[in-house]
Amino acid sequence: MTLLIVAGVGYVGSKLIPVYWSYLSMQDPVKEAAMAASRPGKEAEVRTDLIARAKSVGVMLDEENVEIDRDGNFVTVRVAWEVPVDMRLYRRTLRFRIEKAAPAP
Repeated sequence: MTLLIVAGVGYVGSKLIPVYWSYLSMQDPVKEAAMAASRPGKEAEVRTDLIARAKSVGVMLDEENVEIDRDGNFVTVRVAWEVPVDMRLYRRTLRFRIEKAAPAP
């Protein structure tokens, strides 16, 4: 019985840990994108670079998933995506959102 529980926990962990690791790996690129987007006229370049960096950590984004807003003295970058996780008997879609702001020069 104990072996079955350990195997179950290991299986669930093997499905969830990579997904959450990708989420954590996106924190710094989004923060760096906010700082880079604070320079005027860089939004398109920043969006393209962020999508490429996301792909390198296993997060599939497109331009609709990346939002760059200027509000007074701040630039905010918001990234949102969904990941379906299939655990044989149970399927769940995990939703992630990261929002980082940087002061505009």
